[in-house]
Amino acid sequence: MIPVAGRPVIDHVVSAVKSSGIRKLVLVTGHQEELIRKHMGDGGKWRVKIQYVHQSDISGTGSAVSLTREHVGNHDFLTVYGDVAVSPAAIRRVLSTYRKMDRKPTVGLVPVSRPESYGMARTSGQLLTEIVEKPRPSASPSDLANTGIYVLKPNIFDYLEATTRSERGELELTDAISAMARAGTDIAWARIRPSEWQDIGRPWDVLSANANMLACTKRFVRGKIEKGVTMTGPVTIEKGATVRTGTVIEGPAWIGEHSVLGPFAHIRPATSIGKEAVIGNFCEIKNSIIMDRTHIHHLSYVGDSIIGEGCNLGAGTIVANVKLNDRTVRMKIRGKLEDTGLRKLGVFLGDNVKTGINSAIMPGVRIASGATVPAGSVVSDDIASV
Repeated sequence: MIPVAGRPVIDHVVSAVKSSGIRKLVLVTGHQEELIRKHMGDGGKWRVKIQYVHQSDISGTGSAVSLTREHVGNHDFLTVYGDVAVSPAAIRRVLSTYRKMDRKPTVGLVPVSRPESYGMARTSGQLLTEIVEKPRPSASPSDLANTGIYVLKPNIFDYLEATTRSERGELELTDAISAMARAGTDIAWARIRPSEWQDIGRPWDVLSANANMLACTKRFVRGKIEKGVTMTGPVTIEKGATVRTGTVIEGPAWIGEHSVLGPFAHIRPATSIGKEAVIGNFCEIKNSIIMDRTHIHHLSYVGDSIIGEGCNLGAGTIVANVKLNDRTVRMKIRGKLEDTGLRKLGVFLGDNVKTGINSAIMPGVRIASGATVPAGSVVSDDIASV
């Protein structure tokens, strides 16, 4: 449900699937299921039919797929992970390969530079022989990563039943696919272009997905633009939004319904601003996602960041997005520092965070929903709870 290029990630996935002619969908839901059900409904607004399966025990991709057996029946079926930014072209490539390869099970693969972050494929010609989870770079069987896009046959459910849980205690779909290949089943693979797919499993991945998707948009203005506004590149201004005098917007950018920008605000490329947001005078926002109903008051700077819903940033709040020593930014993920590989990275704020005037937040910091940062504070470590 995180917004990317003005729409929740799940919207992009459903739109990509629909564009390939598929009209019957099953969504496997768990955490915050009610939000997804409320947003997606029965699929009518997408002109598809949506059914839901609840996964009470969040125990792996294989477990999620196994819950759909009753809905799938004896049909071949497309499976797409929900935490990927996927284009219609990627879906079409997988389906096209499936048809060309005599309707063999098919896996989408994409070239990547960091194999230790993905399930990496071992191939033989046009066939997949194994998926190795997160190998060391020197031990990776190829540079091709699993995309989480598959066409599978009903016999996958039998392999899932016979699959044991991995070291992390999860039932892995990739283990079942590898077992199927070892048993002699031919599994085809389709090459997907890096521009057509992106994993968004890590916080900073969401920002690059947002930038990539915004780059594919065109200028579309339905809101009110006052005199003296400058816009360059593809900029979307939704209905009810107001861009006030002196504001500069450098596309690609997305401004949601009933938001107000300026006067004299500066919106730099790769920025998405949600509904009913306020970006005050002399604020600068760059390469960031600002969610619904968030107010960023005058004389503030936010760069390379994700700001949750309903936040209120007091005047003079500054986000630092470059370290003084010019090294790459590290973030705490599950209690461990992880190198993001990025020289520029700002902050990640949960919903309803408030900052007092003249607050400063250092690169890579996360602040939990509902937290309050006192005026004049310098926040250099995560605020994990309130």
